[in-house]
Amino acid sequence: MNISKDDQAIMEQALHSALANSTDYNEIDMYEQLLKKFSAVENKSLDGFRYDYDDSSSL
Repeated sequence: MNISKDDQAIMEQALHSALANSTDYNEIDMYEQLLKKFSAVENKSLDGFRYDYDDSSSL
């Protein structure tokens, strides 16, 4: 499922709000697990290769 960054931000905000207003430990645990999944997806999107090309080789 593809989620835009705006949608993800809204869902994360809703989860934080639900965490702040819940007293049920099972619900809190579920919300925290979802937030961890969002951060894991966010971190994966930052992974990748970085190429640094040296343009001074033609000098």
